[in-house]
Amino acid sequence: MKENKYDDPRFFSQYKQMARSVGGLQASGEWHEFRKMMPDFRDRRVLDLGCGFGWHCRYAAEQGARRVMGIDLSEKMLQEARLKTTATSIEYIHMPVEDIDFPENSFDTVISSLVFHYIKSFDDICKGVSRCLA
Repeated sequence: MKENKYDDPRFFSQYKQMARSVGGLQASGEWHEFRKMMPDFRDRRVLDLGCGFGWHCRYAAEQGARRVMGIDLSEKMLQEARLKTTATSIEYIHMPVEDIDFPENSFDTVISSLVFHYIKSFDDICKGVSRCLA
């Protein structure tokens, strides 16, 4: 995923106008099914891999997550996420998903949507996720 087309100004300008970018979770086709798979976020430490505009981060915070960290390779996506976020429990980090290297037991829950198809080694991501989970 280290190739980042989302920071290309032309691409991002068009992406920002898509229904899911404007309307958030309710406008994304997969949300209604994805929401059913979400755990109870109350008092959880949540990591969102490839957080984009931060929709899932904000959802986790709204559902009571204690701390939420969203990471993304795209600085433009993170700028939008920061603009849309008021919750102080959410932090956004500019980082490729492949580079996650958090200490053991840093998070209780890891979520990701529409990111893994960009990843070269799913096994490496799983190892990183496993290491940082409580």
